[in-house]
Amino acid sequence: MRMTPEVKVFLYMVSMADAQQTLQDPRWFERYHLDPQKTFTKLVDHGYLQAVATGNELTAKARKVLGDIDDWLWIHEYYLPGVIDFPRAKRLAYRTDLQGYPLVQALLDQAKSQAADDQDYLALLLRHQLKLEFGTHHDHAAVHTLMQLMYSELDVQNDVDLKSFNYHSSWLKVTSFEKQLLKQLLGRLNQTVDDFEMAFAQWLQTMPSHHRFFTNFEVMTIVMYELGNDDRRLDDIYHTAALRRLAQREQNQESQPHSATV
Repeated sequence: MRMTPEVKVFLYMVSMADAQQTLQDPRWFERYHLDPQKTFTKLVDHGYLQAVATGNELTAKARKVLGDIDDWLWIHEYYLPGVIDFPRAKRLAYRTDLQGYPLVQALLDQAKSQAADDQDYLALLLRHQLKLEFGTHHDHAAVHTLMQLMYSELDVQNDVDLKSFNYHSSWLKVTSFEKQLLKQLLGRLNQTVDDFEMAFAQWLQTMPSHHRFFTNFEVMTIVMYELGNDDRRLDDIYHTAALRRLAQREQNQESQPHSATV
């Protein structure tokens, strides 16, 4: 029986948790194209699992092949289609000798470098990176990723109706999840909102603002007003930004050469 990383993870999980629950998990087929019942039967037949009163127990043979299980559990836990999976992890680990958290981070960095022009996909990758960093208590890294996510999301990629654009009807907002996560991170780090504001302002100075819907100062101010639930001032900022973009658009139209009429 070929002990691929996905089979090793399945073997480990079926021995550590309720077997029936593990067998019914649709992820085995959806992610890895494993048939749970057939895989379970093969593992028993090949001497990797034995039945005991409390469930299923790993044999000595199984414990030997699971010597690298910690590395593969990272990939299973933070799986992301086309980004974090066993084939990509094996290739990158072979080239770099990275394992565990650094390997997952490297896979995400690799994907982000290829998604620079796709803001929606970049935001998805940043959210997944936040899950990784927050879940593993890499709190300083998580705060930095949250800054990147807010900066990425607070920009308009498609045309909007600038005359009716406002805070209340816009999808262009800091989410409640991001606000709650930031508060939790500041609590873990024993930092204040003022500490974050200073760090965010310094980071924004390194980021481009040309052609963005909001200026970098407005981005920082929006985040601060979001944390204070100041909807009125948020609406003022959104209205000001829309008027500025509308004026720029009209100016650009006026500067375009007009075709001569006959």
